[in-house]
Amino acid sequence: MKRRIVSPFLIITVFVGVLAIVLSLTGTKQVNVPVPPEPQIIQSSPTPTPTATPLPIPAHSGRQVEIPILTYHYIGYNPNPEDKSRQYLQVTPDKFEEQMKYLSENGYQTIDFDRLFAVLSGQAILEPKSIILTFDDGYVDFYINAYPILKQYNLHAVSFIPTNLIGGSYYMNWDQIREINSSGLVSFQSHSVNHSDLISLSDSQLKYQLGESKKVLEEKLGKNINTLCYPYGRSDERVWQAVREVGYIGAVGTWVSSTISEGVILDMPRIKISGTYNLSDFISQL
Repeated sequence: MKRRIVSPFLIITVFVGVLAIVLSLTGTKQVNVPVPPEPQIIQSSPTPTPTATPLPIPAHSGRQVEIPILTYHYIGYNPNPEDKSRQYLQVTPDKFEEQMKYLSENGYQTIDFDRLFAVLSGQAILEPKSIILTFDDGYVDFYINAYPILKQYNLHAVSFIPTNLIGGSYYMNWDQIREINSSGLVSFQSHSVNHSDLISLSDSQLKYQLGESKKVLEEKLGKNINTLCYPYGRSDERVWQAVREVGYIGAVGTWVSSTISEGVILDMPRIKISGTYNLSDFISQL
């Protein structure tokens, strides 16, 4: 007796017919996706390009001191929890306030780079528990969220801004920068003109990115601009030479150490504060 083979086409046809009957009886079911509660302040900013592989750590030479230079980017809430890189780069205002409160209550001295340069040149003494707070990119959440907390605890900071992006989407405008600058709590310094990868530029483009940003900041704020922050942390010996020729005293990168010396003054290390840190993690970086 021959076995009867059921056609696959017949099986699919029957399945589709049954499914149509079920849907006609039950109707289409709408699935509600939970939406995270809206925080008090949401600042949506573009996530920076990930930092490239850092340069080898330069050898330390000359005078050196131990001082953590902390790096922040966003002080706000992540509007897209799926954006994992943003989650790493942002610190929520409540966590940031907790960190600043710890610094204030535990005797930390927040200084700027001009003070550090004076120490490295032997013209000043570094106070115990000195620290530098740096904020990259000039996002408007610095004005809305970070600056009020810095004022509350009377803490000084350094904000690195790309001058050609100021006033655009996500960024502070010049009126906000002048308001903050007048407080004396924040030192605004250069982050190039367009946040360009400096090592990829021609010599003339490099000089423009370094020199024009310095010139604009000095004209807008009426003070000498002595410090540069390398976009993406990228630099090399050609960039260091140009930095010195344009008139900067020092510059910061993204490699990690708290030992700062005259030998690395053109590529000083910093310590990135992650949004995933709890207070104990933060304290361990100091």
